[in-house]
Amino acid sequence: MKKLLIFILAVFMLTSCSEKANQPLDTESEKKNEENIPEVEEIESKLEEDDPNKIVSPLDGLKYYPEELSLRPVAVSLDNHPRARWQAGLKDAEIVYEFQVEFPYTRYLAIYLAKQPEMVGPVRSARPYIIYYALENDGIFVHVGGSEDAFSEIKRLQAAEIDGLYSGAMWRYNDTGKYAPHNMYTTLKSIRDEAKRLGFRTEASFEKYNFSEAGSKLSVKYKDSFKANKINIEYNKDNTTDYTYNKDSKLYLRFKDKEEHIDELYKEQLTAKNIIVLEQPKSVLDSVGRLYLESIGTGKGIYFTEGEGVFITWTKKSEKDRTRFYINDAELKLNPGNTWIQIVDSVESVTNE
Repeated sequence: MKKLLIFILAVFMLTSCSEKANQPLDTESEKKNEENIPEVEEIESKLEEDDPNKIVSPLDGLKYYPEELSLRPVAVSLDNHPRARWQAGLKDAEIVYEFQVEFPYTRYLAIYLAKQPEMVGPVRSARPYIIYYALENDGIFVHVGGSEDAFSEIKRLQAAEIDGLYSGAMWRYNDTGKYAPHNMYTTLKSIRDEAKRLGFRTEASFEKYNFSEAGSKLSVKYKDSFKANKINIEYNKDNTTDYTYNKDSKLYLRFKDKEEHIDELYKEQLTAKNIIVLEQPKSVLDSVGRLYLESIGTGKGIYFTEGEGVFITWTKKSEKDRTRFYINDAELKLNPGNTWIQIVDSVESVTNE
């Protein structure tokens, strides 16, 4: 079908050119017409979007082939220490969380379903609250070591997990110029093969997220929405996350500690369609600085998309239940696209303009 449509377009373009050859030359009109002729790549992209064989992903609301959505998600704990940057494969994650860990650092949890980046890393250790978000997405949890509390929770909750300390599915990648413990990498194929070997369930079993049919402005639905072309999240004076809205792509460009956040694999700046900020008070557990985050319960938050924001509330009933987002008691519908979820002490640490 795709080839037929491209062929028809080609015939139309040749016929049009033939007709123009017999007409008086009008340079300005010719230029305008040429600018309006769609590129073959654009046509193919449109055909891909409209392919009737594709179905909507439960994680990002975009359309993929059924076989791309048939596998169980993989949830990878990723290092964000300055000596670990930049990370590989974040561009392909449907959902990414950013959490605080021992001061002054943060860590990521990347959820993968449809896309299969050639490399993911650096993989880092587990914390209980990171495990809870892997579980709510039914992810095969990938990490390298962890705190004692994390190992206790993995055992108590019977999490399907792969630990790089005991698995050959990960390796030290020295060519990056990074050094242990900031250079452990893997591939999704290696993880899925290892999960199969360990006898983990391979099909997905989780509750989908709610999406609008197409990207939409919050101001159309919510009178209390506000402009948010620039977003700043300050975890502490040495750790910030920023987003700047790009009106052409309708995506937010991501910055970490005032630098463009680049995907190590693709050499591109990371973007976000949706940004969700969740307020979760923290407490310090030990002399090392390990944290407890109040990720089970309810709290406040903010949802950003399309250059606008609106205040929300969230609730998570248990470690394995999906976090739900609400606006005025109605469940939030996300715009189709990837989502970054920022866990903060207080929404007061977030500013926008």
